[in-house]
Amino acid sequence: MINLQSEDVKRRVIKCMPWILLYEFFQVFNENVFNLITPNLSQEFGITPSTVSLIVTLGKLFLGIASIVFSALSDIVSTRKLMLASCFVLPVVTMIGFFSPHSFTLLITARVLFALTIAIPLALQVVIALKYFDRLTAAKYFGYNAAIFQLASAAGHFFGGYITENLHWNYIFLFPLLTLIGVPTLIKNLPKDESKKGSFDFIGMILVTFISTLLITFMTFKMQYPMLLISAIVFIAIFALYTIKSKNPFIKPELFKVKGIIWSLIVCGLFYGTQVGFGFIFPFIVSNAYGLPVSTIGVFYSLTNIAAFIAGMYSGRIIKAVGYRNIALLGGLFIFSGLTMVAFLVGYSVAFVFVGMGLFNIGYALFFSGYLTNYTQLLPEHQRGSGVGIERLVLNVGSSLGGAFIAMLYGQPYMMNKILDFSSNPKTAMYSNVALVLMVMIAAATFIFTRVFDKKLNRIEQTSSPE
Repeated sequence: MINLQSEDVKRRVIKCMPWILLYEFFQVFNENVFNLITPNLSQEFGITPSTVSLIVTLGKLFLGIASIVFSALSDIVSTRKLMLASCFVLPVVTMIGFFSPHSFTLLITARVLFALTIAIPLALQVVIALKYFDRLTAAKYFGYNAAIFQLASAAGHFFGGYITENLHWNYIFLFPLLTLIGVPTLIKNLPKDESKKGSFDFIGMILVTFISTLLITFMTFKMQYPMLLISAIVFIAIFALYTIKSKNPFIKPELFKVKGIIWSLIVCGLFYGTQVGFGFIFPFIVSNAYGLPVSTIGVFYSLTNIAAFIAGMYSGRIIKAVGYRNIALLGGLFIFSGLTMVAFLVGYSVAFVFVGMGLFNIGYALFFSGYLTNYTQLLPEHQRGSGVGIERLVLNVGSSLGGAFIAMLYGQPYMMNKILDFSSNPKTAMYSNVALVLMVMIAAATFIFTRVFDKKLNRIEQTSSPE
């Protein structure tokens, strides 16, 4: 059970949470816009598509690594100090990005620095919710987190093209300056928690960074470079030996001895691998099978994101109605239903595909609040930061693996055999089969979830923080 703080402290932290969630919005918005404009950047800088993709892949890589490090640091360093450090560094980073139109190297540098800086509030929003709120209120903010992700995705898809066509892409870096409006609120209301005694394992952190970099890079580039995987395995062996002998390791081995942790992380990897895998294949479905232009895809995609945003904002009420465990299972059902609709009906009207994507996105907004609430209940109090960091690592590796796995299947001759696709459209069998593979992944993940988290974890507390 979370150690509840005084009502006054909780009220003050609640005032801070919208501003902390704003960092999540701008990170997702920034990433979606750059995903959208990579062809423009390739032409502008005169570089190959594989080179320009570093803008997205390196940003994602360093965001994942920094999230792990800062989550673990929060176990011994004041969350207030970490949060305020990010607030004051981010404007400097955004200005570097703003002045980068004439240098691809400077743009890459700005994207990496942006990821490293904004990873702090992204990592701390979960830690702060666990530290200062009861279980139900924390779960609501996990739902809000998923909702903001969907809203930012919608804004990125909808406004990204407009911004780049009517202004210039470097103005995207200026939007996060709006976070400065919330800095006085954070300074006034974030509790002055003390740094805890203890040493930080920098060697372990460096080893985890190497391992994460190698794994995510290997999967990002569609598993084409086996030496990256071999090197990662070697570093994992070195890290395991070092961890056994270290007095205060970066990742505590006893964390993995907690019942349910390993299987829970497998659930995380499967769910988020499925999310990125479907996100990869969806634009190909609507453009290749139905011939829709990118602008139309962006509009419809935004509508599905908005539907998921609404579901995430109501996650607290849904939890009260069905419980923590059941909201995650409900999310799994929505995801499975969306994939089923695509698998069976992709060869018919495009409306079925967009409804399927809507159900899919709503499912993730519901799943996230329930899953993360249950997962964090398994963590020992003194290892919450490390536990959240491990979950972030698995999320990023699982996401990269899911995208690489579906990209590997895409275009294979055996994927053209009709299994669930009964339409006469000759182009849709592959997409139906990809949806079928993802259905199997979600079904397996949901089954494991039911075995790890029993029904007693579905209970709702009678008390909650003020809203």
